[in-house]
Amino acid sequence: MSKQILHMRPMVQKRSQKTRDLVLDTATQLVIEHGHQNMAMKDLVERSGVSNGSIFHHFGSKDGVLEAIFVSERRAYLGYVAECILGFDGNPCDALGEGARAAILFQARDPQRHFRLITQFSHSEWLAQNTQLWADLAVEIERPVMEWAIPHLAAGRLPMLPPATIQSLMLGPAELVCNQWRNGRIGGALEDQAPAVARFVAEGLKALRPPPASEA
Repeated sequence: MSKQILHMRPMVQKRSQKTRDLVLDTATQLVIEHGHQNMAMKDLVERSGVSNGSIFHHFGSKDGVLEAIFVSERRAYLGYVAECILGFDGNPCDALGEGARAAILFQARDPQRHFRLITQFSHSEWLAQNTQLWADLAVEIERPVMEWAIPHLAAGRLPMLPPATIQSLMLGPAELVCNQWRNGRIGGALEDQAPAVARFVAEGLKALRPPPASEA
């Protein structure tokens, strides 16, 4: 292979990544505006300036574009929640309460974005057809928190519940409060709800822990 080709390869890869990022950013904005079901490839081509052939080269199909959006946003959302849990120094139930707080604060940054890219995907036919993608991604994102939780579960510092149940108890209240706020049933700033939800989750998990051996 000539030195000229070796020299050009990084430039081609950089240009390819730039095109991919442009398509993904444009598609994300279209989904925020119209929802994933109504994102048209025609609009994506027109707004991004990238040809239909190039888009299919990078993503394979419209479904491939949606998959990339789904993966990117889930990693950002659940990754932020995980960072807040793992960064908390104290009672593990309080740490999961901090995870619930983080979920609300993340949504409060851009409620419409979260609604389109997380909430609507969560209750969509698209996700029902891509359950394995979600299962694999969840394992990847949640692994650090699960590894953190294992010694706390063994020591009784967290209630002995399936991981998915604990996650539901942590994120469920945050999602419900955010939905009610979005529907106008809760006034004020969304982030103002974070302390109450964090305490609700933390105290609820503490109440579910097994009693000390001396009280059993």
